Amino acid sequence: MEEGTNHVHRAVNELLSFVQHRRYEPGEKLPSERELTERFSVGRGVIREALALLEATRYIERRRNSGIYLSRDSDTVSLESLVLNEAIGIPQDQDVLLQSVEVRRILEVQAIALACARRTVEDLRVLEGALERSRASIDQSQSIAVQDYEFHMAIFRSTHNAVLVRMVTPFYLMSRGRRETFFSDLRNGVESHRQHVALVEAIRERDAERASQLMENHIGRVEKHFLNQLDKNENA
Repeated sequence: MEEGTNHVHRAVNELLSFVQHRRYEPGEKLPSERELTERFSVGRGVIREALALLEATRYIERRRNSGIYLSRDSDTVSLESLVLNEAIGIPQDQDVLLQSVEVRRILEVQAIALACARRTVEDLRVLEGALERSRASIDQSQSIAVQDYEFHMAIFRSTHNAVLVRMVTPFYLMSRGRRETFFSDLRNGVESHRQHVALVEAIRERDAERASQLMENHIGRVEKHFLNQLDKNENA
């Protein structure tokens, strides 16, 4: 099963690279299943699964008795397509990365204000548990990349808005690699944990103004680090 999944992901990767290399325009017709099967030297079933993934993320559309087309409107392409790119190792466009960081910051600041108003005793318990696990990892000189994800998602769940949680999840999935790189420096983990403690205290006190400012600074720090890395990569 895993080998078959790898074949499908590889086919998706090759197909996306092919579309970008050939510079297909939105709404333009792509080669048929048979032509793609021959081009990438894979089974017809693999190509069909790869196309089904891309269709599910609205990257392509298949029209009955007509063929396969690149999506006509880039605005309709789902966030899951960005997550898919991350999962199979396709580099993201730099503008998309910058915009995703900006959107995440907006959502985080709004979410923590809601969390201050709506959090329950159980929400606080979950947040404190995430802090304890972060502290344990730091004490063992380990990355807190996983605990950081758990902590921020716990804040979103404290809003008790399931749509908001579903909206932000793709941004965290597509930034997993960047978080792992960021927290490979243990100093970043120590500082993030310190800021997380302050965020929980503001949520506990239901101080939405203070919590929003703390979150703005918290995300801004990570954003600055990310922008510096992009500049270094571009210069390289």
